[in-house]
Amino acid sequence: MIVLSKEKILLIQRGKEPFKGAWSLPGGSHEYGETLEECAIRELREETGIEAIRVGFLKMRDRITRDETGKVIYHYVLATYQAHEYAGEPRAQDDAMDVGWFSYPELLELETTSGLAPFLAETLGPDFTGP
Repeated sequence: MIVLSKEKILLIQRGKEPFKGAWSLPGGSHEYGETLEECAIRELREETGIEAIRVGFLKMRDRITRDETGKVIYHYVLATYQAHEYAGEPRAQDDAMDVGWFSYPELLELETTSGLAPFLAETLGPDFTGP
């Protein structure tokens, strides 16, 4: 889930594999009988304590990780939503080791999940990344 505030984006530091220790968007596994939107809202709440009030769908994408021989290790289909309205102050909980607000230049200095910066640049454009 993308959450923006004053030209900064909310990221979580992953507390579990895959990508333990890397910074990423809040999100996680879809539960049986749950819509994709419900999943995004629940995962944001579980990882950050923030309650999304009004959300919108942004984009679907694949995340495929391969080992050195080319064998697929992980394949996730990611549905990204944006919280246009939310309540609460973020605090790390559940699968998150830490949470923080970052500008685009600050994000570029972090160890993030693969492809996060280009995805945000493409999805949010110059309103977030600057000229």
